[in-house]
Amino acid sequence: MRISLRIGYTLIETVVAVFLFSVGALGLVATSAIVGRELNVNATRERAGRIAATRLEMLRSMCRSAMSGREKLGQIESEWSVGISDSYHLNVMESTTYPARQGLRTDVYRGTLPCAP
Repeated sequence: MRISLRIGYTLIETVVAVFLFSVGALGLVATSAIVGRELNVNATRERAGRIAATRLEMLRSMCRSAMSGREKLGQIESEWSVGISDSYHLNVMESTTYPARQGLRTDVYRGTLPCAP
């Protein structure tokens, strides 16, 4: 009776293992590319939000002398309009337009800001 000892892997086992590893690696690469694009879009969105918040604070500090306007900072375009509802409140509308993955995106912020007496 012959007893054969099997040492190592067969060719088909090695090919299957390499194929499974390749599929997993390609999935990881594709996922990291998607995450990278989303991080870039979120960074632009966050910068547009900071620009809008800064503009609203500037309008609040100017209150009665605030005027409507427009400005472009890099890829982000900011436009605001000001209306005085009474002597103690300021109605403002701020819109920021920036490039997103599916074209341009516009976020609009509206509010009533109190003026110091």
